[in-house]
Amino acid sequence: MKIMITAEATSDYPERLLSENITIFPMAYTVNGVAYDGAENKLSPKEFYDACRKAKSKEDLPQTTMITAFQAQEFFRPILESGYDIVHIGFTKSLSGTYDQMCMAAKELSAEFPKRKITIIESGCAAFVQGLLVWYVNQKLQSGASYDELVAYAEELKDHCAGYFTIDDMKHLYRTGRASKTQAFLGDALQIKPILYINKLGKLIPISKQISHKKAMRTMLEYFDKKMLPASEQKLVVVMHADAYEDAQIIEKTIKDKYNLEYTEIVDVGPVIGSHVGAGMVAIVFLAQDKIEPNDKSLNE
Repeated sequence: MKIMITAEATSDYPERLLSENITIFPMAYTVNGVAYDGAENKLSPKEFYDACRKAKSKEDLPQTTMITAFQAQEFFRPILESGYDIVHIGFTKSLSGTYDQMCMAAKELSAEFPKRKITIIESGCAAFVQGLLVWYVNQKLQSGASYDELVAYAEELKDHCAGYFTIDDMKHLYRTGRASKTQAFLGDALQIKPILYINKLGKLIPISKQISHKKAMRTMLEYFDKKMLPASEQKLVVVMHADAYEDAQIIEKTIKDKYNLEYTEIVDVGPVIGSHVGAGMVAIVFLAQDKIEPNDKSLNE
């Protein structure tokens, strides 16, 4: 039995963590009017954020394109033809229509390859919160788990893969519908920094506002301390950053020193997620007790 774990580029899964059983599908984006396919033609994170800073108009700011059902079939088909069954860890459907496109592709391919299995997991995650689920499912695969065991494990673990984020520029939140124009203006003028998390519904929700970037980082660490599962269960904790490497180093050192964690990584936020959060974002990604915050009003809607 051969199994391939797949995910979209929204997972920000770094090449150094890849194995022969993981395939990450590229996603297209446009910066300063130039189109990139995310595969043969792409920008490094540093090049991407430098280009974003040089944008002179709204039209120059980055734009992303979701994967269509046809593209998804083109990604999946060679894997199935090679004799692999597929467990796809999909981007949260609360933020994109990509998940539905993946499901449409899987339905078509199941008829085309009746002897192969393909399951689309709605991860309820984004960025390396999605990537963390990929990583743990691959660890389970390496331990000898069956296909059905992997699917069940992914469905259970996705409710514990969590991330807390602080964003440096609220204008990006406004542009992508995460804050009102007034909130974005006041946040920029007063240097207010929001803290957001991905909740159990897969939504990116602001839960706190701090008066400075340093205060936001400290508060984010407090959320991490409150919500994390015991350190012994944290097989990988990741600090993500959008061209804010020094901040990521500070957070990584803090959590390593305090919790004696087994394994930590610093991971770049790639162009797809970076198009929506902008430069300066920092996040902690880990296994949490749950993904529920008391002041998350969306959970009551």
